[in-house]
Amino acid sequence: MIVVLGETAAAREMNNRLSAMRAKTVRVDVRESLVYVWRETGEFSEKIPFTMFFNWLADQACSAVVEASHPSCSQSFQPLRSWCKDLGVPYIRLERPETKIPASPLVYAVADWEEALSALKRLAEDKDFSRQSPFTVFVTTGSHQLESLVNAPFARDVRWVVRVLPEGRLVQKCQDLGIPPKDIVAMQGPFSKELNRILLKAYGAHVLLTRDSGPAGGTDTKISAALALGLDIVLLKRLRPEADPTVPTAHSVNEVISWLHKVTNIPFSSF
Repeated sequence: MIVVLGETAAAREMNNRLSAMRAKTVRVDVRESLVYVWRETGEFSEKIPFTMFFNWLADQACSAVVEASHPSCSQSFQPLRSWCKDLGVPYIRLERPETKIPASPLVYAVADWEEALSALKRLAEDKDFSRQSPFTVFVTTGSHQLESLVNAPFARDVRWVVRVLPEGRLVQKCQDLGIPPKDIVAMQGPFSKELNRILLKAYGAHVLLTRDSGPAGGTDTKISAALALGLDIVLLKRLRPEADPTVPTAHSVNEVISWLHKVTNIPFSSF
């Protein structure tokens, strides 16, 4: 069993490629004290308490782990890296190239959520927006930090339009946080520049809040669509995880597949 870590476009692509090649695989995402599991078909399978995760991996006869999460989540997988090292389970990180950010006064590149909230607050208070009602922020950063957005002191003056994966639990989370159904866009990307432009315009966005998930995650098309509409963009920059010399890094799905062929007993015909 090959385990793919992450809820990114790269993780889904990795899982789909392995599944198409008839390799036994699961995709998992670690969130706080729970591990969410998706099978080869891409369908949600189960939730596992993190305290039971390593026993579950052993029961699944884990043969290799591919970390394809967003770089900001990498540190949370350190216990898993240690477990793999102790048991001799091959572990590799898939790291996609960063997006080339256009030089524009409309792009506010920030390092963390605190800076992102500060930038949004400044934009919400900007006199150019004071006559616009409501001030609309189109959010494409996923569901992990929605609480910090809707609970921000300036949030009462903001309409949050949130784009999340089309999964019931994510839609329910948005609703539980007070985001009405009309402001929830449940779609799976990446999307073309034109579709991003249509969505941003249709929802009357003033600001795009996004993160650098690389070209594979559609960051380039989101930014170009927003700039074409003259929107401000708050961009969470990619934070590279601290280098671990014991963990090999690949920069494409094909590189990972070649590595898996070398380090596992899975026949090449399976790929």
